Amino acid sequence: MPSSSENTHNSRYVEYIDVFAKNDIIPSAAIQNQLLLFDTFDGINPLESLYQEGVNKMYQKLYIYVTKGKYVIEINGKEEALTTGMLITIMPENVTKTIYISTDCNYYMLVMYPKLANQIYTDIGFTYSNARMSLRHFVSTLTEEQMRRTMTIYTEIKRDILGEDYEFKEKYIQCLLNALTVENINIHKYNPMPLQGNSNSRQYDIYCRFLALLNKHSIEHRSVQYYADQLGISSKYLSFVCISYSKKNASTWIDESVIQKAKAYMIVHHYSFSETSEILHFPSISSFSRFFKRATGITPKEFMKSQTT
Repeated sequence: MPSSSENTHNSRYVEYIDVFAKNDIIPSAAIQNQLLLFDTFDGINPLESLYQEGVNKMYQKLYIYVTKGKYVIEINGKEEALTTGMLITIMPENVTKTIYISTDCNYYMLVMYPKLANQIYTDIGFTYSNARMSLRHFVSTLTEEQMRRTMTIYTEIKRDILGEDYEFKEKYIQCLLNALTVENINIHKYNPMPLQGNSNSRQYDIYCRFLALLNKHSIEHRSVQYYADQLGISSKYLSFVCISYSKKNASTWIDESVIQKAKAYMIVHHYSFSETSEILHFPSISSFSRFFKRATGITPKEFMKSQTT
């Protein structure tokens, strides 16, 4: 059973840039705490570096475009083979491992941080939530026109990040990122959660801050009051804000976040029920099992059995 000192899946918020820097992997372009672009690797694969470091929390959103050759990646134990003209989008909490990269492979990787992902989804009228999107990934083959458009946008983003400052530069890059996100949503044909309410309000700021806090602290804190206290508001008002923007109250958001983490520990990291309950700070396995069944309708044992049938 992992101790608190050994457990890499604690509430510490892992920033990937720290791991990259430790391994002397320099992004092709970057915006601090928002975005990393990789397309020049010098024989070093960023994802492999993350895997070797044991960093298994993926709070960032990640795009990989393969423009030539073959790239085989393992996600939560399942292999995905990407060939020329393919895109994979990897959402939070997945564990990735590079299996094979052909010698002629060219690929582009974009790593997006949560705050930026939230802002982009707000701009295009959707809600971005790790609790809803975690443990998911999407693989699609692009048409020549789709690949041309996405690579044009990517190149423009990189050029502007590296170029000289000018008035409204940040706004322009934001617009390009919005366009790239819309392209990828259309390519994968998935439907994000529509945004409810006004995104230019104090309430929406509270909603986004709540999701960010939840992302970091739901392993240890499951009470609505805790998050309300962090935000300086009442628990009743927090739930009102959540319902206004997502039609789900704060308690439901918390439960979903905890359940997604529990599933990740059991499926991806192969932790036992007792280890998972300890990591998630439940007083006993039975209390964890009751919580899991209340939130999902089945016990952890029944859930794990369903994953093998």
